[in-house]
Amino acid sequence: MNTTLSLGSLAVSSGILAAGLIFAYGVWLGRRDTGWRAAQGVLGAVVLGGVLPFLLIQFAPALLNYDSRNLTSLFLLTIVNIVGVLVAFLPWLVAGNWLEILRREGPTT
Repeated sequence: MNTTLSLGSLAVSSGILAAGLIFAYGVWLGRRDTGWRAAQGVLGAVVLGGVLPFLLIQFAPALLNYDSRNLTSLFLLTIVNIVGVLVAFLPWLVAGNWLEILRREGPTT
């Protein structure tokens, strides 16, 4: 459970950083409106990445009381941790997509 909680906070922290960086890049290119939309998209991914691991824990009470001798609960805990890691990178994937859009539009003239 501790791993999933720390991955949730990792997704939130790194996602907020990604949103700030993509907004700053949009402002630097002179595309403040597109940078703001990009930051909002990344923050939406932050909400998903930060909330999803906690929802998985809330609706899986068997994972909270797992016993290492019980193979099923250990398998479920492993799956939740893998999904948590994948979701932690979601804001960076969204920011990378917006980065391509901003680069394609180029600076304002």
